[in-house]
Amino acid sequence: MKTDPVSFLVICALWLVLGTAQAQQPAPVSNAMVQAIGLEADTTQPAAPIRPDTTQYNSADRPDTVRSASTQPVLQPALPTTDGPTSATQPAGTGTAAGRRANAGAPESVVGSGKISGKLLTPQAGKNQPVEFASIGLFRSRDSSSVTGALTDEKGFFQMNNLAPDAYYLLIQSLGFAAKRVPRIVISMDKPIVDLGNILMTETAKQLQEVVVQGQKQAYEYSLDRKIVNVDQLPIAQGGSAIDILQNVPSVTVDVDGTLSLRGSSNVIVLVDGKPSGLTGLDRQAILEQIPASNIERIEMITNPSSRFDADGAAGIINIILKKERAAGFNGNVQLNVGTRDKYNASINLNTRFKKLNLFSSYNFRANRRFQYRISERQNIFGDSISYLAQRNDAIRRSVNNNLRVGFDYTLSPRDNITASILYRPEYSRDSEEENFNTLDANRVSLGRTLRITEETEPERGLDYVFGYRRTFDKQGRELTFDATTSTNESTEYQNFSNTTTLPETLLTPNFLIGQQRADNGRENRVAVLQLDFVEPLKDKKKLETGLKHTYRRLASDYTFENLLDGIWTINPAISNNFIYDERTSAAYVNFGNEIRKFSYQVGLRTEYTNITTDQRTTNVKSQRDYIYLFPSVFLNYNASESQKMQINYSRRINRPSTWSLNPFIDLSDPLNIRYGNPDLNPELINSFEISHLLYGKSTTLTSSLFFRQTNNEITNYRTLRPDGITEQTSLNLNRSQNYGLEVVVTQDLTRWWKVNGNFSFFQRNIQASADVPGILTRTNRSWTARVTSNMNPKKGTDIQVAMNYRSPFIVAQGTIKGFFNVDLGVKQNILKGRGTVSLRVSDIFNTLQFQNESFGSNFVSSTRSKRESRIGFIGFSYRLSRQVVREKDRDQERDRDDTPTENEF
Repeated sequence: MKTDPVSFLVICALWLVLGTAQAQQPAPVSNAMVQAIGLEADTTQPAAPIRPDTTQYNSADRPDTVRSASTQPVLQPALPTTDGPTSATQPAGTGTAAGRRANAGAPESVVGSGKISGKLLTPQAGKNQPVEFASIGLFRSRDSSSVTGALTDEKGFFQMNNLAPDAYYLLIQSLGFAAKRVPRIVISMDKPIVDLGNILMTETAKQLQEVVVQGQKQAYEYSLDRKIVNVDQLPIAQGGSAIDILQNVPSVTVDVDGTLSLRGSSNVIVLVDGKPSGLTGLDRQAILEQIPASNIERIEMITNPSSRFDADGAAGIINIILKKERAAGFNGNVQLNVGTRDKYNASINLNTRFKKLNLFSSYNFRANRRFQYRISERQNIFGDSISYLAQRNDAIRRSVNNNLRVGFDYTLSPRDNITASILYRPEYSRDSEEENFNTLDANRVSLGRTLRITEETEPERGLDYVFGYRRTFDKQGRELTFDATTSTNESTEYQNFSNTTTLPETLLTPNFLIGQQRADNGRENRVAVLQLDFVEPLKDKKKLETGLKHTYRRLASDYTFENLLDGIWTINPAISNNFIYDERTSAAYVNFGNEIRKFSYQVGLRTEYTNITTDQRTTNVKSQRDYIYLFPSVFLNYNASESQKMQINYSRRINRPSTWSLNPFIDLSDPLNIRYGNPDLNPELINSFEISHLLYGKSTTLTSSLFFRQTNNEITNYRTLRPDGITEQTSLNLNRSQNYGLEVVVTQDLTRWWKVNGNFSFFQRNIQASADVPGILTRTNRSWTARVTSNMNPKKGTDIQVAMNYRSPFIVAQGTIKGFFNVDLGVKQNILKGRGTVSLRVSDIFNTLQFQNESFGSNFVSSTRSKRESRIGFIGFSYRLSRQVVREKDRDQERDRDDTPTENEF
């Protein structure tokens, strides 16, 4: 009988969709239908397949460097999926949608010693030839849940290990061949090893029609140590950048300046594909704005990383995983989005696999125009004398961003795999600012106004080179990986200033610049990383991990400031500055893990030696610091049942001062509010504790965490007012700060088509000044954040998402940030038989997103209100490209062959 894969997929999809009646056992497919599409009848008649775990991935692929060490990489079978609930008779946490989401980051609780092996062959020219790189998916017969998977090697051989006693079936898929199902595979204590022998595959006789197979991931996935956001499932992020995604991530807030906060702390490390990028030498807003959402696969938030990860980041790590297709054949996606007020972006992602070689590429274009304003007022207090300074800044910021990425994966042998990629990032930005200063006396009568107009352009380009090597061994679980990354980012910022004033000369300070000025700032950021990791499984489920890492960062800034004097541009040496920052960090770590029945633990130790050199070449001031610290980590897990898991963990972390906070250069670009760095800053040292509990129900997932974080030598900005009415801002170390609180995340399936995700975080913050720091910086307050996301699928192919976010007021060392609130809406509709998608996104529907803060010093009080264009509408269209690959041999005639295996075939 001829097998038509298209008919098979369509029938399976209809079967799954029709079997999603809530809390009812789906009706099994009849054997007649199974036989009609060319598969062997299964007398066990298992329940309808549940959605495969979408966090799983191909065993031949390199694992993500930020994945939990306990997570076992397995195959993600290419199956039609459904969002419907499963039978009410299934155990909690296994067959339910909530259970599948929660289990995405956790390993199977039952691991045995069973083994299944076999060899795929196909008749060609009178001989049996091996079928290379075919996908093998293993499923439980009782509920069709995904267990593990494999790829065949060059000889067609495959093997799956560590299987528990149970009844299974195989689903085999390979381009150019009819799908095959091998039923009734039983592993028992008496017979733990099953050799299926030779399994014959039937080639399709002609070019297959294009097939779209889509796995519906959850937008948010949770595990004990991290939160995962699957970007493609966020209609409210379509057409935006990474910063738009993070504004809709639980526990994360982003202010108008792009400052990230995770659980109330802004000390967050941003990584790209688990590694520092050339972008990380810039401010975080630059990082997030330059990465388009269409190029991001997922974002991971790791609040308390183990010793395997860099010790940087007090609050944790935000890891941005870029897309890289791994599907066989030719695949791709094209996307176009148009937004209000001149906002455009487009992208194309392509992938093709040829046996051992996988090629991938992507191109993204973004053109953006946004307005923003800032209004502030400062009250100056000198004894009985009071004066005021009112400022308003209006700006329009334009940018054109391009991202071109190409790379490949190559299988050197069944045990060796390499990957390499290049990312090219040219960008051009142009900003226009107009700032008004109004100086007032005690009665708020204007003494004079100053107008400052700034025109700024900045061409920029960056290059990222990535190389990775992975080696597996005969011993299951033993693995060696090596990664090398080098990134560069170069830019030149050109500024032209025009200053006019009506202030009397008696109120003008020497640095109050009037007339025409210009400046150019050449910046160069370089990052290089070498990393070697080794995993060794030991007896009785023990595991040892160890590794070495070296990171080199160099950031250079050459700033030249000129005044127009009598028609001649003259360098101003008081403002010009050439600064070099050089950092080298060498690290080594070791982790040991073990599993004892329901308990598991992991203990680790990391050491990092850092050498930092700052060179203020303009003033010939050089500073050098070096230090070495130990960073222990402990993780204790308890699997109370399939539906409940608990974890207690501790880690020590470090937060090194930023480049600009170390730079002693006095920034006079705003003559009434100057800034400079402090080269004597010490790094922050953080002790972080967390207790987490996961509860899986049939339609509910509940994650709760108690956390405590103490930061010693906390770095903060400190602002003072001089007698001449000018403020100075620098950085200094406080004694310590403490953050502790409770975080609760709930995912609830209200109906078959309506799911709600809620996140609530409450924390208290205590700031303690040191003996040599003003006591006004010792403060305490309570704060909380809340986010509710509603996901609705009223009909097949339609996704509606509404997100509401609120953050209450919270303190900083010298002030208070007021609360803010916003609502976002996103809609996606599949068209063209699922190959196309039309999307609509409106951010900040009610235009309520603005940032206000109040700050104070011993002789001043100020307030600021900032607003960036946030109510933006985007309409977009995406189209999925896919084409099956024809095997390179003559196919003049169709073969009409039944793929049902005989006893001799296995």
